[in-house]
Amino acid sequence: WLPFIEGESSYWNFWWKGSRYRTADYEACLPFQRLNHFPKTAVIMRKDSLFRMLKTMRGIYGAVFDFFPQTFSLPNDYIRFVRLYAEEEEKGEKSTWICKPADLSRGRKIFMVTITLILTATTHSHARINTRHVCVRSFNPLNIYLYNEGLTRFATAPYNMENLTNQFSHLTNTSINKLSPTLNDSKEGTLGKLREYFKAVDELPFDKLWDRMKAIMILTLRPVASEVKEPLEGCFELYGFDIIVDELLRPWLLEVNLSPALTVDSDVDVQVKTPLLEDIVRLSGISEDDAVETIKYMTQQTRMKAEPRLLRKKSSMSLSGTPTLPKKRRPIYPDSVGSFVRIFPFNEATKAESVPIGKSQLKNTIQEVKRHFFQ
Repeated sequence: WLPFIEGESSYWNFWWKGSRYRTADYEACLPFQRLNHFPKTAVIMRKDSLFRMLKTMRGIYGAVFDFFPQTFSLPNDYIRFVRLYAEEEEKGEKSTWICKPADLSRGRKIFMVTITLILTATTHSHARINTRHVCVRSFNPLNIYLYNEGLTRFATAPYNMENLTNQFSHLTNTSINKLSPTLNDSKEGTLGKLREYFKAVDELPFDKLWDRMKAIMILTLRPVASEVKEPLEGCFELYGFDIIVDELLRPWLLEVNLSPALTVDSDVDVQVKTPLLEDIVRLSGISEDDAVETIKYMTQQTRMKAEPRLLRKKSSMSLSGTPTLPKKRRPIYPDSVGSFVRIFPFNEATKAESVPIGKSQLKNTIQEVKRHFFQ
């Protein structure tokens, strides 16, 4: 792979961008090119719109969507929150709340309170798993892949509810804890090590916890698929699911991140993220054949511009005199690519429901998720 240099490179195959693309970028994407975002899927990346969607789904489909903390988005939910606060005050209770900006990441401007302030979510526990590697290869048909390795992060200061201003005690973000005076290698690990720990302690069922996390990912992404009505073979998306686990080993979704950080801050990051990047490229479907097709196409374009119109060889061009685009290959969705394992569709019934059309299919998918992951 070579970096694309504006004004020097004649073509590109793989465009990775931290922000959204323009509509024109999607329209101009050629068969041998890949973009790392889908259009019309931003609803799950903003905390306020994500929880609005999940609340709607829970109201329609019931307790299967009960995997996110009680949430208030201010100022819209101000009256509801004040009512709850007054009820708790009458009972002598005092809840602690996590206050998160709707559209920021990496722990920026997060704080905790026990009084009425601008709130977005509550916390149920203080153990957090960063399952940051969920890749959607296609929304239509829906194909979701989960990376079997990931990061587990811990606070670098003892958990202390008496001091809510100590970020090192309450947040696990690497961008924050790497500045902690008590940072050491034991504060960050991998999911592989967590699995080993669960196996060593017989009463901790990691497989059951992992299945519940898969269900959260599928149920969060499935409603979004209905918005992406056209198949977009040139797109894929890597999501970062932040999940908190309570003392009963029940997972709760905190947020979904756009373009989770792939920078390297530790040896654990190198261990997890280096093979992850390799597997993402493979999963995107870009191959050496695409490179060959790209060079051929760009050579035709260059020749067309350089040669006089009457001397152009139409044998290598379309009838309109423009370079012939490579034929679109039917995308293949394997069961696994490297450490990515496909978690949806997960059986024959969900394969039939993977093309999102209407509410009836969504209902059938939810029923299959309940049967498969909640037994």
